[in-house]
Amino acid sequence: MSYFLPILFAISRNSISDLKNKCRGKPKYDSLYINCGGANTVFDGKEFEGDSATLNYYNTTKGNWAYSCSGDFGSETYDSTNYIKNVECGDCDPSDSAATQLYNSSRLCPLSLTYYGFCLFEGNYTVKLYFAETVYQNDEDYSILGKRVFDVYIQGKRELTDFNIKENATGTNRTQNFTAHVVDDHLLTIHFFWAGKGSFQVPGYSYSSTAALSLNGPLVAGISVTANFKVGTGLSPSQIAGITAGSVFAPLLLLAFMWKMGWLRKSELDEIIIEVKRDGTYFTLKQIIDATRKFSPKMEIGRGRFGIVYKAELPNETKLAVKKISPQSKQHGKDELQREIFNLKSLHHENLVQLFDGYSIKDLHLLVYDYMHKGSLHHALFEPNSTTKLDWKARFDISLGIARGLKYLHEEKRFKIVHGNIKPSNILLDNSLTAKLADFGLATLCDEEDPFMTIKAKGSRVYMAPEYSMGKAITVKADVYSFGIVLLETVSGKVSADYTPNQEAEFLLDKAGVLHDKGRILDLVDKKLASSYDRKQALTVLLLAMKCVNLSPTLRPKMSEVVNVLEGKKRIDEIFEGDIPSANIGGLRGVCSNVLEIEPIS
Repeated sequence: MSYFLPILFAISRNSISDLKNKCRGKPKYDSLYINCGGANTVFDGKEFEGDSATLNYYNTTKGNWAYSCSGDFGSETYDSTNYIKNVECGDCDPSDSAATQLYNSSRLCPLSLTYYGFCLFEGNYTVKLYFAETVYQNDEDYSILGKRVFDVYIQGKRELTDFNIKENATGTNRTQNFTAHVVDDHLLTIHFFWAGKGSFQVPGYSYSSTAALSLNGPLVAGISVTANFKVGTGLSPSQIAGITAGSVFAPLLLLAFMWKMGWLRKSELDEIIIEVKRDGTYFTLKQIIDATRKFSPKMEIGRGRFGIVYKAELPNETKLAVKKISPQSKQHGKDELQREIFNLKSLHHENLVQLFDGYSIKDLHLLVYDYMHKGSLHHALFEPNSTTKLDWKARFDISLGIARGLKYLHEEKRFKIVHGNIKPSNILLDNSLTAKLADFGLATLCDEEDPFMTIKAKGSRVYMAPEYSMGKAITVKADVYSFGIVLLETVSGKVSADYTPNQEAEFLLDKAGVLHDKGRILDLVDKKLASSYDRKQALTVLLLAMKCVNLSPTLRPKMSEVVNVLEGKKRIDEIFEGDIPSANIGGLRGVCSNVLEIEPIS
């Protein structure tokens, strides 16, 4: 069983964990003021720090805040300057020069924008966000095709859902106020996330203004954070910072040496906090590692190309899955893995295994996932000792769940995500037998010249699309092929390749092709189901599987089409124009020339 998710983010040299740990339990600041996208300015009697970098990640030299940005604008014409929008605020008061300087510049991010406040005193703060729509200003721009809609999270809690600047932040009412609680990690996070709603780039649409509809991610003009309490020392933040720096300068030399020698590893593991988001509990990384019995072989629940998965048994019956990435698999540095993990946590779908957090330093690289109590689909289908019984409804729902998860990766993100390793052992089941995709994306961390040859297990190759071995470009259609093989296995209850010593291997796809040619495709249905299955649904799933394993990637259906058929919104013959040529199924035999027309699933 494997627990991988795609790794897709950009951050700079220091990870958030490193920056957060700089405080060493000694806070310095009780306020924060940022002119997002603009230069230093004074507004409302406060000096707002400039924020005009055009990078994906920026950390101030002062070290009191940073931002990170991920995603792309889906256009070949955009460049780094699109992250800053310096456009005159259309409905701002021109007589207020300070407000003009604040609102005329904004920071724009295509998908996910997060600001971090470091070394803040523990307590409650008022967070004020300043907004001005500097892209979709004109009525011509602002239409059903030109809306900016995003969510706002403060300290991980969603405070605004489907927030629309144009409708909710205009005239004199340009701010949104929130209360945030900073705890003993001294870290404040303000996260803006474009959830795929609002505008999007429409092919063929003509835009008369410079505001491209692809520039539709979260946008913010300013941030102020002020403490709702008085600092007990009576000293100013600058005085506190000076005293703190002076008092720790000498010990820092010793700490640096101890860090280099690895003597502080235990202390750091005690400080790293992992949140289990499904129930809101928190554990230190040391607690999680101890819960695996320090990666005991007895706690191993799966392994793959990139490492081993261990079960972590924590208090209150909490269970997690911890992926320990093998050193030989990890070709990239700590910062790269850390930054990619950070954005990965923003991927949420019912049919994806959720990544809670990750950790990377020196030779220790970990990913912490939600634990799937029912194990893998492979175990449920093929292992004799499995206690999970899959009736027809469960098998159909699992097939639909896999399809929905792949549709999310392939078509519902700004960037297409190729899973690259669809097979039953990488499809996990929760307590309700909901299918969850795992083990995708980490191939980007390994510099493999030939991923086809690196999969040494004979069984794994059966799921790989023909284009892997032909040296062709790998697209999302490779996942569709693998999905087709998994559908055949799910319906039949048989492995895709049965290897018997000193005998020729038997392939499920061969058998499916023969039966389809003879018009007896339903003979594949698992005999353990007897007659207790829906013939119409079974026929639909099997015929979809045969379409998915076409030798030509362009003739395989998209996952959205597969989902539509399984949900009963389309018939199979509606997802292609004309018949598929024969002799194209998996390069083995022509089994799609006589596709049956059936009614949509009711």
